[in-house]
Amino acid sequence: MLVAAHEPAAPDLTWLKQQQNKISAAVPVGLVRRRLARDLELAGWQETRERVAVVAIACALCLGALGAAVSGIVAMCGFLSGCVAFAVTLNAAVEKRRRRMSGELVPLLELFTLELSGGGSALAALGSVCVQVESELAIDLRRMLIASQVAGSASFEARLIDYADQHEIAALSSLATILAASRDYGTAASQGVRALATDLRRAQRRELIAQSRRALNHVLLPAAVAVLLPFLGVLMFPAVSVLQRSLR
Repeated sequence: MLVAAHEPAAPDLTWLKQQQNKISAAVPVGLVRRRLARDLELAGWQETRERVAVVAIACALCLGALGAAVSGIVAMCGFLSGCVAFAVTLNAAVEKRRRRMSGELVPLLELFTLELSGGGSALAALGSVCVQVESELAIDLRRMLIASQVAGSASFEARLIDYADQHEIAALSSLATILAASRDYGTAASQGVRALATDLRRAQRRELIAQSRRALNHVLLPAAVAVLLPFLGVLMFPAVSVLQRSLR
């Protein structure tokens, strides 16, 4: 009995469970975890979501600790800035990978058109092109082609539409529509693929022109400020000096 009286009482975890339930109800943890996993997959990062979240929170806490040396408001702003910087970095990685895959699609479609001109089925021609091309998009298309050959599995067109929706590449949805029409109605896929490749090539050309104009503006604006302001100062100095002497 004395031993039982001196035994420590079991800790009451009811309060901790209640606080955990409140936090889970206030913050949709499951939704955040799924969204983070989806964005990491779209960005092509191989790290786990837990490790990425720990690194992001640690960097945000470091900024908050640096800001705490000034004031509490600066510490809070530093922590929020770290979180925002992580989100911006992740979104930039997703957008960069999407642009790279869209750029890989154009030469793949052009080779696909050449393979279709030689005859044969559309899927066989696409499989031959994916074997020849070494790119991330070609590897994913090759995997979908192999998976669609399994009995009872989804068709390649359905897999391609899901892949396009996941990566937000509208051109892949158009390609899936062309392949589905060729399979169901027996229409020639070469004309549709050629038109799609031409549209993508024109879109790339327009984007390249827009990037060149932005780069030119980024160069000309600092040059204009650095050159024109001193030049105006040199021109205006005699007039300002004369005006100053006349006012005296």
